[in-house]
Amino acid sequence: MIATILPGSSNFHAVGYNERKVAKGVARMLEMQNFGALGTFGKPTPEELVTYLQEYTSRNTRIQKAQFHVAFSCKGHEITEVELLDFAHRYLSEMGYGEEGQPLLVYSHYDTDNTHLHIVTSRIAPDGKKILHGHERRRSQEVIDRILGNDRKQKVEQDLNAAKPVSYTHLRAHE
Repeated sequence: MIATILPGSSNFHAVGYNERKVAKGVARMLEMQNFGALGTFGKPTPEELVTYLQEYTSRNTRIQKAQFHVAFSCKGHEITEVELLDFAHRYLSEMGYGEEGQPLLVYSHYDTDNTHLHIVTSRIAPDGKKILHGHERRRSQEVIDRILGNDRKQKVEQDLNAAKPVSYTHLRAHE
């Protein structure tokens, strides 16, 4: 499982990126949460989605690049889209993006050999505060490991122990 945190932006360019993929028929929007009345009377346009996110984000004027865009991918199709979506929700919650009222767009892409999702939201919490982003990439990997039950320290220890008994005496015969 890989989570790639993509560059932030002030204009929420990830919405256009994902919506262009939808228009090409290689992606679809899986979820749209906490966008007020938007979408009640038909599919919102990319411009309406961006406008909503910019207005939502305007509650905290100190944040320059409020877009949070993350892609989740697995090897091939080893897990289903539904399982990947469940993983993504758990990840977002642990990373601080799962609060009630947090706007969220989830897209599934079909243009690679891997099941993968893109998520776009704001780095601003519903209370107007900036969502914690310190050491974001390290925390991201820790969250992934925790959800998947991986223990990297134990794995490194096992690999080191497995390498210790290697004998190099056979190399002398060729001198």
